[in-house]
Amino acid sequence: MTVLVTGGLGVIGQRLTQKLRERGYDTVQSDVRILKQDSYRRGDITQYVEMDRIFKEFKVEHVFHLAGEVGRVNGEEFPRRAVDINVSGTINLAQLCLEHGAKLYFASTSEVYSGIPGHEKLTEGLVEEHGYAPTNVYGISKWHAEHYLRHFTDHFELKALSFRFFMCYGEGEYPNPYRSAMTNFIYSALTGKKLNVHRGTARSWCYIDDIVDGCITAMEKASFTRYEAYNIGRDDLRPTEEVAEMIVKLTGASTKQLVFSNPDRLVYPIKDASFEKAKQELNWESTIPLEEGIKRTIAWQKRELHL
Repeated sequence: MTVLVTGGLGVIGQRLTQKLRERGYDTVQSDVRILKQDSYRRGDITQYVEMDRIFKEFKVEHVFHLAGEVGRVNGEEFPRRAVDINVSGTINLAQLCLEHGAKLYFASTSEVYSGIPGHEKLTEGLVEEHGYAPTNVYGISKWHAEHYLRHFTDHFELKALSFRFFMCYGEGEYPNPYRSAMTNFIYSALTGKKLNVHRGTARSWCYIDDIVDGCITAMEKASFTRYEAYNIGRDDLRPTEEVAEMIVKLTGASTKQLVFSNPDRLVYPIKDASFEKAKQELNWESTIPLEEGIKRTIAWQKRELHL
């Protein structure tokens, strides 16, 4: 079989491609970067013809759709791009998968839950039950894309599912203001900069290899009897203050680098998710402890960034 990874040059896309090939799957990457490689094709998901050309050339059977305009802050600054890429691009891929008989695995986000009040355990059906919309453009765009996938699955027999990733971090994620707090905390700790820590927030961080393993497990085990969404992450909720303090300790940085502030109004304070559905239906769960994942990420940043 041939597996296509859109957003194949992104953080998760590169790791997923590597692991798929290690398991013997013929895998082709697509992204918008100009690059000449045998198993890479430039393709903009908002351009149907460009992607159709890739489907036809490689006879694609499975699509991991990771291409997207990613991030809460990014979505607020570039809302039109979030809609064009995350919604329109996903519709293109849904129609291409229908035409070519391919299965679609969509990278959604934990931000779809951001409009749900309170601190209850976040299970996959909560958004529909509450009827709340996400509180940021990024989450809204991903939630709308999921609605379209459900529509095409229910009425046109598309075989599709979604991953709602929770706080992926790890090797391959270079620090910048639009990336995760984890990678930026580590970089700041290693370079003597301030770690800007939000009080009263908590997250379940999941190392990238576990995220990727969850994706591949779904491809190998999902039944596709109907549209499904799966929370993919680690059941290990930690206060952000605790995570920052752990990073300071593991890097040998100074606690004086920690600066605490209140989160802005668009930050969902506590993401306490259940990952039981993936465990029960896919027999998957995270295996890499937080401290071990942080150690690996520290080592990678030291090596790659020459710190």
